[in-house]
Amino acid sequence: LTAVLVLPDLKNGDLAFLALVEKTYPSWFLGFVGAAGAVTAMVPASVLVLFASTLLSKNVYQSIINPRASEATVMRLSRMLLLIITGLALVFAIFFPNELVNLLILGYDGVCQFFPGVVFGLFWKKVRKESILAGLVAGLGVVMILILSGHDPFWGLNAGFVGLIVNLAVTLLAVSLNSRWSGREALAEAN
Repeated sequence: LTAVLVLPDLKNGDLAFLALVEKTYPSWFLGFVGAAGAVTAMVPASVLVLFASTLLSKNVYQSIINPRASEATVMRLSRMLLLIITGLALVFAIFFPNELVNLLILGYDGVCQFFPGVVFGLFWKKVRKESILAGLVAGLGVVMILILSGHDPFWGLNAGFVGLIVNLAVTLLAVSLNSRWSGREALAEAN
């Protein structure tokens, strides 16, 4: 809001903070602000890249593709993947900056689909893994369909929220069906 008052001719709102610092402080101070912003962006990015490369090398390559791979091989693969993932992130940031935001939103929409499974798994004894999996698949499916078809937001609601509603409904329906089926099995075994 301050930038609107101080810089009424500002064309790009994303640069409001830097333009305000440039107008208010000496130019050398802008270098410190830019460096602080760069470091602030690099720290979480480096953690994410390290996590992704380790996850792919250990949990995909060593666990699924080549279970007999030595630790040295997994380490080399992890380092190569680190360079590849960093390069892909750099290409995305330079050539497709708006897609990074869409990818982040898609990730959050997908991650929120785990919420019912975590809550029900912790606090409800009746829920089974099949019920949670059915809800998760349904919720993620709805999110992907809405986003890929360009219907996000759907009736003013975020695709992740719509998927969460479907996820909850399918999970509760699956729990209900599993409970009835378990009751019938118990009666059949008793007779």
